[in-house]
Amino acid sequence: MRTPSVAPAVTRAVAVALAVAAAAVLAFTALVDYHGAKRPAAAPTQPVTPVPASTLPGSIDLPTAEPTGRRVSASTAKAWLKALTGMWAQDPRNNYFQFRADGTGEWVAYGQKLWTGRATPRDAKTFDLSDPSGQGESYWQVKLISGGRKLLFAGTRQTYRKI
Repeated sequence: MRTPSVAPAVTRAVAVALAVAAAAVLAFTALVDYHGAKRPAAAPTQPVTPVPASTLPGSIDLPTAEPTGRRVSASTAKAWLKALTGMWAQDPRNNYFQFRADGTGEWVAYGQKLWTGRATPRDAKTFDLSDPSGQGESYWQVKLISGGRKLLFAGTRQTYRKI
């Protein structure tokens, strides 16, 4: 005569207990997810220290609607643009400004054309360049310095000599 084994009964009891535990975990997760959707989102946190304003060349200024310089007559503008006409270069092949008598021009840097537009005289030595990128007039401006022998580009603070 054989004695009955308890192993199948224990195995069955353990399997039922694990199934009940798994169902409880799923029910709890569903409940938390359901109530979590109704919870308001957390407000974004502010950095502990303020973020400093950029001082790198090319920092963006707020564009102004009207240039701050006064309006000049066409004959005066033509005379002032004559001083700007020509090529101003650091490297004549890869980094230069080229201006024509009507004020149109381009800026080539690193062998790529980075600006094409028009120079508008603010005064005899300062010219605002048309602003295609919205960076502001303090970036897109050139000034004649050293008695008109050099040009200072405000955007990069680099000087160019007339060729």
